[in-house]
Amino acid sequence: MEYFYAPFECKADNTSDGTIFGYGSIFGNVDSYGDIVAPGAFAKTINDAKSGAKSWPAMLLQHGDDTADGKMPVGIWTDMSEDSKGLRLTGKLAINTERGKDVHELLKLGALNGLSIGFRCTDYEMHKANTGPNGARRTIKAASLVEISIVTHPSNLKARVLSVKSERDAEPKPVDENAWKRFAWESFEATRRLAEKR
Repeated sequence: MEYFYAPFECKADNTSDGTIFGYGSIFGNVDSYGDIVAPGAFAKTINDAKSGAKSWPAMLLQHGDDTADGKMPVGIWTDMSEDSKGLRLTGKLAINTERGKDVHELLKLGALNGLSIGFRCTDYEMHKANTGPNGARRTIKAASLVEISIVTHPSNLKARVLSVKSERDAEPKPVDENAWKRFAWESFEATRRLAEKR
């Protein structure tokens, strides 16, 4: 299974039902692995899920880490669609569970603010010497979504929550600027450590 960390917009609604909104993939954007997703790449997954032909992608935390309950979902995705921007998602956190409640609180704080898709690529085009669109090495034309995770360290630094709506606020409240700097540095350090291991 492959993973794709993409820019997205995500809002965590501070009402009691734990609804979240976001973009799990942005079309035309190159990720840190040199991949780009083409419009229509998720059409079959969306149609199969909505028709009941296949299961919906799981909502996991950190792609299901190595802990005993790592593969336990933290909620469900309730809607998926493609628009001109990318893969638009609506989900509902299981806020009556400890893990779901923790994720909801961390999303509201902006401490946990990335999305990442886990997929099996079913159609793609390789490009010589990164000559693809926007310098991509590969264009993903079709992908079967297995899971969509809420993650701490997306490989693309743009994959951050832009605003979090609280029931006390009439308008979405921007994430603290200093928090952005801390998260950017943490992501850089995580990527550097990963590169050193390879």
